[in-house]
Amino acid sequence: MFVDSHIHISRKQYNGTTPCIDSQFENERILYLSREELINKMKANDIGFCIEPAVELESNAQLLDLAADYPGFVYPAVGVHPTRSFLTKWKNRKIIEDLSLNERVIAIGELGLDYHYERKKQHRIRQLLWFMWQLKLAYRRKLPLILHIREADEDAIKVLRYNKKRINGGVCHCFNRGVEYAKIYTEEFGFMLGIGGSLLQSNCYELEDTVKQIPLEFLVLETDGPYVKPMKPEGISGKQWGKSRNTSLIIPDVAKRIAELKGIDVQEVEKVTTENVKRLFNIN
Repeated sequence: MFVDSHIHISRKQYNGTTPCIDSQFENERILYLSREELINKMKANDIGFCIEPAVELESNAQLLDLAADYPGFVYPAVGVHPTRSFLTKWKNRKIIEDLSLNERVIAIGELGLDYHYERKKQHRIRQLLWFMWQLKLAYRRKLPLILHIREADEDAIKVLRYNKKRINGGVCHCFNRGVEYAKIYTEEFGFMLGIGGSLLQSNCYELEDTVKQIPLEFLVLETDGPYVKPMKPEGISGKQWGKSRNTSLIIPDVAKRIAELKGIDVQEVEKVTTENVKRLFNIN
C-alpha cells in the first residue's frame, strides 16, 4: 500500500471531468476523470489513503467535507498557507482554532514561510505571525505540522528552533533542497521530507543527492496534486500537459525513482514510507 502524504484533492481543479496524470507505467498518461472516478482509481492502484492540507481559509471547510465523504481515505489538516496569510484577516484565526477540534483533523498545515514571490515587507511579517500562531496551535492540539517552506529556510529554521520544545513532529512538504538543510530538518527536528514530482523532473541533481543520503526512515511520498508535475513525457503537447492535473497515480513512479537512487527494492520504499506516514500522523 502506498500513501500520498500531500494532495489538494478538494480543489476546484478536480471539479467536473478533468485531465488527470496517470503513472508512467500506463499506456495513457492523461485520463479524463471526475473526482470520484479519480479516487476510485487511486484505491484500485493501491493508494491506501491520502492527506489533504488547507490553503486558503475557505479551503478548510471544503476539505473537511471531502474527508467526511471519504472517511479513512482522505485525512484533513487545517491551517492557512503562507502565501494566503496576508489575505486572511487576523481575527479569523478563531475559525482555524475551532476547526482544529474536528475529530478527523490529523495535522496543522500547511503553514510556514514562502519567499519565492516578491512581497511587501508587511506581507512577510504576516506570514511570520501566522506561522508562529499555527505552531502554537499545533502544540496545544498535540498535532504534527505540514510545513511549506520555500526559499525561506534560514528564517524558518530560526522560528522552528525558537519553538523546538513545542513541536510534535512534522513533514517538510515538497522538499527540494540539498543535504545540508535536509540534515537540519531531519536530525535536529526529526521531521520527515516530502518527496514528490520534483524528483521526476529533469536536472534535479541536488534533490537526487539528498534522497541518496537521507535515511528512508525520514522520507514520505507526496504529489502536491494538482501541482508539481513530473517531467512532460514524449508524445504529449506542452499545452495538453499544462492543462493536466497531477494526481496520486504517480506515487509508484516516485517510489521507483527513490528505490533506484538508493539501490533498494521498491517494495521497501513502499513499506517504510507508508509506516512513516502512519507513525507521524497517528493513523492506524
